[in-house]
Formats: sequence, structure tokens, C-alpha cells
Amino acid sequence: MPRYGTIIVIKRNGTDGIVFPLTSTSCLFGRKTECDIRMRLPWVSNEHCKIEINENKEAVLTNLSSVNPTQLNG
Repeated sequence: MPRYGTIIVIKRNGTDGIVFPLTSTSCLFGRKTECDIRMRLPWVSNEHCKIEINENKEAVLTNLSSVNPTQLNG
């Protein structure tokens, strides 16, 4: 499968953590078992956000939670 990049978890101390390869054009984050990257934290929604790779090969972050909104550079 083609890879579209990687997601690298940044630890609290600023060092790199787990690396997740993007093997699909869509990656769903949240608490649900159906999510591609699952985070079992109380402030993470069942379907929290998603990253999609568009036709220009740009990564687009979309917030999916009104209760726990996702912010980028905010």
C-alpha cells in the first residue's frame, strides 16, 4: 500500500514517541474501537478528528467534536 506520510506522537517532554504510518487517505482519531488511532482519554471524543489527504496531497485536519474541539496551531 502507498504511504501518505507519518504521524509522530510528541511526548510531554518534547521527544518523539510512537510513529503511525499513514497508509490510507483518511485517518480517524478518537475513543471508539473503529478509530484508526485510538486515544482512551476522558477529554477525547468518540470520533474526535480526522486527517484526510486531498487530491493535491495536502493533509487536511477536520474537527469532529463540538464538546472537545480540535485546534491546530491554536
